[in-house]
Amino acid sequence: KSVVVIIRRAPLGSDRAAEALRVALGQTLAATQVTALFIDDGVWSARPLRPELVRGPEFSKPIEFLLEAGHRLVADAESLAAREIHAVRPGVDVKPRHEVIDLLTAADAVIAY
Repeated sequence: KSVVVIIRRAPLGSDRAAEALRVALGQTLAATQVTALFIDDGVWSARPLRPELVRGPEFSKPIEFLLEAGHRLVADAESLAAREIHAVRPGVDVKPRHEVIDLLTAADAVIAY
C-alpha cells in the first residue's frame, strides 16, 4: 500500500506543516510506503530552515526519520518555481507537476493536510 501526505501550508506561522509530517510518520507504523508531497506554500518545508530561531514548530526530525526509513519526500517543481526557491534539502526529489499528478493517482490513499 502507498500513502501520500500532501503538505501545502507554510512551515512557519502555523503548526499545519509540522502536523502533516507527524501524520506521515504515523502512517509508517503500518506496512505502507509513505510519500510526503510538498506543494503550494508547503514547498518552504522542503528547504533547510531553522524554525527554532523564531520559535516555530519542529519539522526537521520527522523529515530526517522519513528519509532514514526509506520513505519518499517530493517537492512540486511548479510550486518551487512560483516561489523562486532554487534549492531543497538533500533527499527531497523535485518532480514536475505531471509526475506529481501520477504519484497522487497511483496512491492507495491521499491525505491532504
